[in-house]
Amino acid sequence: MVTNNPFSQLFSQNDFSKAFEQYQTIPFEMNAFMETQRKNIEALTEAQQLAMENMQAVAQRQTEIVSQLIEDNSKIAKELMGEGSPEQKLAKNADLFKKIYEKTTKDLQQLSDMISKSNTEAGQVLNKRISASMGEIKSALEKGNKKAA
Repeated sequence: MVTNNPFSQLFSQNDFSKAFEQYQTIPFEMNAFMETQRKNIEALTEAQQLAMENMQAVAQRQTEIVSQLIEDNSKIAKELMGEGSPEQKLAKNADLFKKIYEKTTKDLQQLSDMISKSNTEAGQVLNKRISASMGEIKSALEKGNKKAA
């Protein structure tokens, strides 16, 4: 049996509760703080959901674009194999290439716009919540200070 335990001596000779007395009053309302954090997580979840939905739409649109591109390339191949003089084929293909290029450029711009819109929507949700959160934290601190006084 140990009679000389340094830990028991430390606790018996010092009153640690006095050291923590100053921390017993929290300078804000804990319920309000927890509610603010719940709303923050909710906003983050909403922003992530928006981003995922929009990225799925972008992926779907990319799939459609690739399918259309394959179809267009098949048309070009058929045209090249079809009848006609080389000059006629080149003229037709030049027109097809131009149409495909313009359509592809338009599709890429559409994808870019979709991604930009997605980022803007998610950012707006987060910015709105951050602004509200700062106001809630300030209000909770003010109420806590009034309680403490």
